[in-house]
Order: sequence, then structure tokens, then C-alpha cells
Amino acid sequence: MITLDLDLAYLSSYYHIGTNALDQYKNKSITQIMEIEAAKGNAKAAEFLLRAVSDPKELANVFQLINPKNRYLILRNMNKEDLCKVIEKLDTDQIVLGLSIFTQEALCQVMMLLEPETLATLVLKNMDADKFIKMLPEDYLNEFLASDKIDRNVMMKAMEDVDEEHLQKMMERMTGQPCYDDKDNILQKVGSLDDDEFLKTVFSMDIEGKQQLIGNVLSIKPELFEEFSPEAMVFPFQKMQKEDVLKALTVLEPKDFMPMMEELPQEVLALIATQIKPEDFAQILCSDFADVIAQCGAA
Repeated sequence: MITLDLDLAYLSSYYHIGTNALDQYKNKSITQIMEIEAAKGNAKAAEFLLRAVSDPKELANVFQLINPKNRYLILRNMNKEDLCKVIEKLDTDQIVLGLSIFTQEALCQVMMLLEPETLATLVLKNMDADKFIKMLPEDYLNEFLASDKIDRNVMMKAMEDVDEEHLQKMMERMTGQPCYDDKDNILQKVGSLDDDEFLKTVFSMDIEGKQQLIGNVLSIKPELFEEFSPEAMVFPFQKMQKEDVLKALTVLEPKDFMPMMEELPQEVLALIATQIKPEDFAQILCSDFADVIAQCGAA
């Protein structure tokens, strides 16, 4: 049984249940109490049995859902899937407040669980693409350039707008010889390479050239931003203060957080879900959790 901290005076006065009787019912759920009272002819108790799963306002009153402790006591008995359904009813600010229990490092770790599309939205609503690219270590740039989702023709098109000096340095690193070719000649040579040599040549570009190249690729195909790894997209937030990371997360919608929520410990989910408004929680209980209602009793 889920033992709640209830106002027994309300049960006594509104449902005409004597205090002595309530003492005898201390190990029974509210539903069991009402069933016994209804069998004794208590019309109000019988009415509760009819209304319990259809009148959220009355349920909120009986279960004293205005008390966050009672909401938590019920929520901690739900499984992860059900807790996520409750959390989806929260506002973004409430979810973010719940996430404030994490350290900045742990927060960035769980952010990597978000969908690529969500992470891309998170980054681009907090900084422009060029700023993001310039913050990344070269390994993350190489990882992006190696994606098989980036068509070689797109890469060649993007290379046309990379400064000539970066292309010359790229060729010098590949050949070991000084390069004085103009951009058109370099692009012609690079275009004739097989795929493996082409990628090796791109990797040999200096970091400023890679930054330009990736920026140009994203200008041609913005959707390719999702090809950055979760680690890359979260990297800038690792350099922020925790308060700034939490503020950054407020650009997302509640549904966006669900992949993260599904991986959090059940106890953490129950704590976050406790922020739900009493009337919203009562509505959810009435709609989907008649079994949970049946388990609730009074302390």
C-alpha cells in the first residue's frame, strides 16, 4: 500500500467516517475504506467509489495532492515508463529545475543521451554554427568530415570557398613539396583522387581550413549538423558554468528531454515528476492509473 499523509478530518467530515472507524482502517487503502463504508450504507463513500476515477478535483482533495510529499510517495511507486508520461506534462522550466540536482559534469553526460536533432537544436539556439565549429578540438572536426552522410560532391563544392592558402598547405602536407598552385588546379587534383586518398587529403588540411570547410558544408546542407557526435555537440557546454548550461536547456520542449529521462534512475525521475501541478497529477491518475489509486491509503 502507498501510505499518504492525509487530512483525516476531511475524510471524517466529508465522508461521514467516524474517527474510531478511521483508526481501525489504518492498514487499508482509501478504496478499501470506501468499499467497507459503502457496504455499511454510507452513501458518500459509495459516491466516492463512482467518482474516484472520474473526478480529478475530488481525487486531489482526498489524496491531498497539494502536498508534494504525497505526490512523491505515489510517484516513487511508478515505473520509469509511467514516470516519463508524468514528466511530459511538466513545463520545460520544471524539467530543467529537476536537472539542477546534477553536477555540471554529470549534466553534460546525460545531455549526450538526447537525440541528434535535439542536440543540434540546443547548440544552434545558443550559438551560431561558426562559433561552435571554432570551439571544437580538431578530432571532432575530423570525425565530422569522415561521416559517410557527407556526399563527396558537397565536400568539393564546399572546398571552393576555402581560402587558397589553406588548400596550398593541405597539398604541401600530402606531397611533402611546396605548393604554388592556384585554387582551381588544387581542386582539380583533389577531385581526381580516389575516395581514401581524398579523405586523407582533407584530413591533412590545417584546423582553420577544416573550420572553413565544415562551415561551408553546413551552409550547403544545414541538416548535416546532426552528423556531429553527441560528444562534439555537448563539448561547448562543458566549458560553461552549470547555471549557464541549465539556462541553455530551456530552449527545448518537454518532449525533447524524454530520451534523457528514460536513462535516469527511477528515484531521480520521481523527484523531477513531483513538481507536477496537483490538478494535472490528479487528471493523470484518473485517466491512466486506477490501479495506483486503489493502492493509496492514509498514514
